[in-house]
Amino acid sequence: MVASRQLAQLSALAALLSGSYAMRTAGAPTGAPRAVVAGRRGVLFAAPVAAAALFSTAPAHAESRKPSDGKWARRFEPFEESDFEGFQTSSTGLEYKIVEEGWGVKPKAGQKIKAHYAGYLLNGAKFDASYDRGSPLAFEVGVGRVIKGWDEALLDMQVGEKRILKIPSNLAYGAKGAGGVIPGGATLVFFVELVAIAA
Repeated sequence: MVASRQLAQLSALAALLSGSYAMRTAGAPTGAPRAVVAGRRGVLFAAPVAAAALFSTAPAHAESRKPSDGKWARRFEPFEESDFEGFQTSSTGLEYKIVEEGWGVKPKAGQKIKAHYAGYLLNGAKFDASYDRGSPLAFEVGVGRVIKGWDEALLDMQVGEKRILKIPSNLAYGAKGAGGVIPGGATLVFFVELVAIAA
């Protein structure tokens, strides 16, 4: 079962690196914005990642007691300014709010981590979510594998911590957008949970 899942992940990664994106529309309650999701490939990667490195089975250095089921990250309506009250702002312009404290150490640049997430546009449309796939995203943090806003936030998080991030376009996909799903200049909202840090 585990081997089959890893093969599926590697196949999906190969499709991503070849530029093949599978788009689907996710259901939401009547009247809610329709969510465009970038399938198993996701849209977070800023640079190609070697499949063997991404899905290594190295033992975890620190791991969440039990990852969330993702209910906390569900959203079906547009975001309003009031949704971001109480957020902190970093020197780069990244806005964030700690929803649940974590424990233990924070990851260092170059360490492999696993993170669950759900990403939205400001109009409430979901474009991608690892929670929907039931498998957290694994990657090396702090070395440009993902968007800048993610690297910055996750390097400051502890295992088990949950944050909501409001990421300006200059820390996300800039004027070009991504995958035909994220428009140019878009501000993104992510619900992020740091699940594990690998050894």
